[in-house]
Amino acid sequence: MNHKLNAAQLHQKANVLPAVHAVSSAMSLQARFLSTGFLGALLSVSAAGAVSIQASGILPDGPASEVSVRADGAQVAVTTADRVGLFTPQGQRQALVSPTGRLLVDVVYSGNDLFTLDTTGTLAQVSGKQTKVVGQALCGNLKGSEGPHLAASGSTLTVACPHTLLVGQPGQWQRIDLPTLPDGYGAGQVAVSPTANEVAVIRASQILRFHLPDMKPLPTITRLPGEDTSFMDDPVKPASASAVAYDASGQRLAVGWNMSFPKAYNQSVTVYDLKSGTGRSLPTYADNTRKLAFSTDGKFLLADGFSTPRLWNLTDRKRLAPPQPTNTGIGVQGVAWLGQNIISTSSLGALALTPQGQQVAKFQMPLAHVNLLTVSDNGRWVAAAGEGRQLNLFDLKAGQAIWSVKAHPYQVGSLKFNRAGTLLVSGDANSEFVRFWDVKTGKAVGPSVTGIRSISGFTPGDKEVVLGGRIVPVAPLLRRQGEVFLGNLPGQTYRKSVSETSQLTPDGKSMCETQLIFRDRGMGFRASSWQLGALEKNNFGLSLPEERRLGATSADCRVLAVAAIDVIGKEHTYHPLGVEVYDPATGKKIQMWPSGNRVESLAVSSDGRRVAWLEDGRAELLIGDVKTGKQVVWKLPAVVQDMDTVPLAFRADGKALLVGVGSQSETSFTVLNIP
Repeated sequence: MNHKLNAAQLHQKANVLPAVHAVSSAMSLQARFLSTGFLGALLSVSAAGAVSIQASGILPDGPASEVSVRADGAQVAVTTADRVGLFTPQGQRQALVSPTGRLLVDVVYSGNDLFTLDTTGTLAQVSGKQTKVVGQALCGNLKGSEGPHLAASGSTLTVACPHTLLVGQPGQWQRIDLPTLPDGYGAGQVAVSPTANEVAVIRASQILRFHLPDMKPLPTITRLPGEDTSFMDDPVKPASASAVAYDASGQRLAVGWNMSFPKAYNQSVTVYDLKSGTGRSLPTYADNTRKLAFSTDGKFLLADGFSTPRLWNLTDRKRLAPPQPTNTGIGVQGVAWLGQNIISTSSLGALALTPQGQQVAKFQMPLAHVNLLTVSDNGRWVAAAGEGRQLNLFDLKAGQAIWSVKAHPYQVGSLKFNRAGTLLVSGDANSEFVRFWDVKTGKAVGPSVTGIRSISGFTPGDKEVVLGGRIVPVAPLLRRQGEVFLGNLPGQTYRKSVSETSQLTPDGKSMCETQLIFRDRGMGFRASSWQLGALEKNNFGLSLPEERRLGATSADCRVLAVAAIDVIGKEHTYHPLGVEVYDPATGKKIQMWPSGNRVESLAVSSDGRRVAWLEDGRAELLIGDVKTGKQVVWKLPAVVQDMDTVPLAFRADGKALLVGVGSQSETSFTVLNIP
């Protein structure tokens, strides 16, 4: 399925922050906006020798996380990463904002206003297109996986911190201290009854309840007798609760449970009658529950799921047919009712469906960032893929996004252009096969080649493609159709590759391969260069000691950058050392930059002159000059701190860097000018 994409406008202002060895200072940039509002033209730079934003692009059809529907049904709020979109029930977007610049964990309506809570416990209020922070770090210093939670009923808000409940309104909180548990469990999900006279909060395998507004404890809810079996054969830790929701009357409470084996394997959701204190479990399949929602009339219960929302008729307590296909692994995260219809948020985005599965609306959010980026040798095309199956192509010269296709059954795991920029190859992250795409049309060409997940590159003139240790003529390959196993293709086997990644050098004569290697105390890293025309003939190679697990090389393999970590003591405490640069041909270390945190993303320019990296918990991009050792620090959105990885990719000439995160809420990636 092909369709045109919209792209975000450029930033009007960018900041360059100096590091210890900074070579640039903060400056303002003036953007020339395209009249179409598509991917913009280059910015004019007011100061020489400084990094600046060239452009920012957007990927549509991003995944969706949380969802909330206003009480009157007139507005729907959908989140992805740090962004929240406000929609009409028909799917027309009214606003797209980033309330705090951090990953959002919950979003709820209180009256006509929306409230969001991020991973730091910061509460923000969204009114129309205006956002206002109304509570900073409400839970104090959160550590590790301890996450805050938010619920609302009418004007009553509740924030569940690891060991405290805050109930009321910003600046007027009442505090409930939760009992300390010996196993260290913090508070989980929280819910407020529709009449705001009761609050329930998950505390490991218990549901603690409190009467409002006097905060007096109510009877605690535990798992039904006979179902509270040991979790994974551990008699000390029964399965904990994972989701909680009141019905519209406030008389029933639904609780989702983490899986408990073996007796409760098919009983992961229980509905309790709060007046009688009794409960009954619903028939379901083995699927953890993270979100629950009663229909307005109380006749149906909705839950999230691995591939589809789960739906029950509470009148006869039967499970209904799933509204979305099963066994797809789309990861439904949020569920809500929109009148008689349901909303499902997943890697497919936010969809309004009838209970029978017919789509009635789509709430389209952009990708907050992309997982994979590559740029053609001529600098014109940018290929990008996100968390889903979409593959997107941007034309930087024309200033617009060209096409988007559903490229693979699961997720795009590798991307590479041919040398002429006319062909794009994508590999599936989960299954071993690659596909070829016509850059101009976005249509698949040739066969799907199975038995390989990525390619190494094209020989000069694009006469041959190198993949999986095999050199295959391109023209006869593209005349094939259907599925073709790599070993059945005509061509020459040059060697059996055992590397994690490999790339063909610009001269087309050698391969540059990198791989993780086992050492005495852990993983090390190796980079090596092999001649393409001589079986198993090694040009040079360098093996580095343990705890060098992330690396990148220049196009010719003669510059290697690695993230170094030191392991201290018997407890194997990890201590970040920094980014090291080596010459693999001689083994000489040629540069070293200390880091304050673990390095998560790393890239080396094709010519080996620059190294770019990101550090965990730091919303800044660092760019180091290999020859001089000088550094430039570029400020990035705070949401970078919450993401596992943000891809970095240099243009072939090393004068531009693609960063897989948008510099404002409308964008998905940023192109930086590197002078």
